[in-house]
Amino acid sequence: MSEENQSKSNSKVRIGHSLNEAEMNHVTSRRESALECLKKHGIQCSLDKLPNIALLASGGAERAMMGLLGSLVALFQDDLLDCMLYLVGLSGSTWCMASLYKEPNWSSKLETMKDDFAQRPVGGHIRFEDKISKLKKYYRQKDTFSLTDIWAVLARL
Repeated sequence: MSEENQSKSNSKVRIGHSLNEAEMNHVTSRRESALECLKKHGIQCSLDKLPNIALLASGGAERAMMGLLGSLVALFQDDLLDCMLYLVGLSGSTWCMASLYKEPNWSSKLETMKDDFAQRPVGGHIRFEDKISKLKKYYRQKDTFSLTDIWAVLARL
């Protein structure tokens, strides 16, 4: 039997209705960090009464990626990032999450990572004049025009 086939035959699939031991240990550790953060902000509770605080990020390509990053930076600056137990996202916000998770201590290095993220939507090969032309076209088509609309146009280019 080849090494590859032998390795496959030794693989196991875990079937269960609960977290595995490593995940359970991480959640326990995360809950302790969240409890300390809440207490630091004057919110008194215990581990068994700890609220499950999550940040749910939406989809929407680069807008979602940058929106999640902005939310995380704001939470970091206000010293609230450690109060969260869960970070959930879909579509474009998962681009941000995947990039963050490449860095094991991302939450402590968020300020330095945000510059790398900010360059992603800007780094295209479309001329600035073409972007402005496209923005003007969309502006004429809408009754109201917001910063979200600007990001939507730029994300499509």
